[in-house]
Amino acid sequence: MAQSPVGIADQLERASAQLDRLIADVRLGRPGAQHFHDQEERAQRIASAVVAPFRGAGARPVNPPLSVEKLPNGSTRAAW
Repeated sequence: MAQSPVGIADQLERASAQLDRLIADVRLGRPGAQHFHDQEERAQRIASAVVAPFRGAGARPVNPPLSVEKLPNGSTRAAW
């Protein structure tokens, strides 16, 4: 059964609050690769939380290819 629009909105609102906290932390500008890595991990979790109401728990954000090329033989090649 599909979620109600209100349920989806509530989940997106929670993810939005997490994103606001991440943005505030990034603005503090803590130096170092470990802080950058931790912030990137938080961003990935937030992205998953945004996708979950639409695609289900455990779903990951779509990672589209950077380029798609039609080859002369009719096949397609994609690059990520």
